[in-house]
Formats: sequence, structure tokens, C-alpha cells
Amino acid sequence: MWEILRSIFSNSGENKIKKTENNNGDHESISKNNWIGPDGTESGPDVPEDWYLTYDGPAPIVEDIYDENYVVDRGNGTVPVDFYIKKWGVPEGFGNTDHEKLWSTE
Repeated sequence: MWEILRSIFSNSGENKIKKTENNNGDHESISKNNWIGPDGTESGPDVPEDWYLTYDGPAPIVEDIYDENYVVDRGNGTVPVDFYIKKWGVPEGFGNTDHEKLWSTE
């Protein structure tokens, strides 16, 4: 019984805690304000503005368009329209603004 209690309350359980990972797969979150999404991508307000340049996952889900950026579900929440279209194509349900049409025809 003491062994069970010791295993529950001892510090030995610290090494059983899963380490948080970012999209590099081996680092903790940059900031306590960020979180790690289900695909391992760090997201949140403290993610660098150019996060999408090193992102190597599937096309982020576009939720809206704001000015010349798509509002997406990961990273710091935005990706420039021109970059998104060049890398992943026009997202479903979007492509109607003049700015989007400019980049989707090149």
C-alpha cells in the first residue's frame, strides 16, 4: 500500500507528464499565452507574425477574410491572402474579392 501511495504522491510522476510540443515537434510553447493544437502547431497571440513561412502542415482552415489576410484556425490566426493562394490554392467558399482574384489568376 505504501508503494501505491508513494507512486501517486511522489515526484517520480513528473517524468510521466507529456511535454508540450510546437510545430518543430520538440520545444515547449514560446509563451504561456499560446497553446498547442491537435496537429502539434503552436497557436495563440504570441506566435510570430510570419509563422506560416515555416508551417509544414495541411492548409489551415479559413474562417473569414480581413483586409488582405485570411483568418485561419492556427498560428497567430492570419495568413496573407497572396501567400495562402500561392501555397494551398483558393480556399473553399472564398475567392470573390478583387484581392483574391488578383492572386488566383497569376
